[in-house]
Amino acid sequence: MNVKRIAAVAAILATGLGTAVVGAPAASAATIGSCDYTYACLFYNSSGVGLGAQFAHAADVHDYAGSYFSAGPYGSSGAGVAVKNHAASVANQDAHFQITIFQRSGDVPWGNRQVIPPLSFRDLTTVKNDNAAGTWQYVG
Repeated sequence: MNVKRIAAVAAILATGLGTAVVGAPAASAATIGSCDYTYACLFYNSSGVGLGAQFAHAADVHDYAGSYFSAGPYGSSGAGVAVKNHAASVANQDAHFQITIFQRSGDVPWGNRQVIPPLSFRDLTTVKNDNAAGTWQYVG
C-alpha cells in the first residue's frame, strides 16, 4: 500500500467522520451502499440487474481467493459467493486513487485488467466474472 494512502486512511479514521448513503451508483464523494470513501466495492451483479452483494477493500488485494461477497444495501444476491471470478461491477469511492482489477493474481497481478478511475462506478467488461486481484495507484 502506498505511504500516502496509509496516511490518508489514518487521517480519516482519526477524525471519526460519519458515513452518508446515496441511492444509486454514481460518481460521488459520498458512499455507494456501505462502500465508504477511500474504499472500492466490488459487486456481484452489474448495474443493469441490481448490484447485489458487495466486497469492500481499501488496500491492495493480490488474490481475492478466500474473500466473499456480503449482503448490503443493494441486496443479498451473491452473498457468500467467492469474490474471485465473480465480480461484475466496481465503485471506486477514493478521490485520489484509481483501482485496477486484474484477471490474474499474484505478488504482481497480471493479465487482462480494467482501471476504475477515482470517484467512479463501472460495470466490468474485460474482467467481468474473471477477476482475481485489485491494486491501487495514486493519480492525484
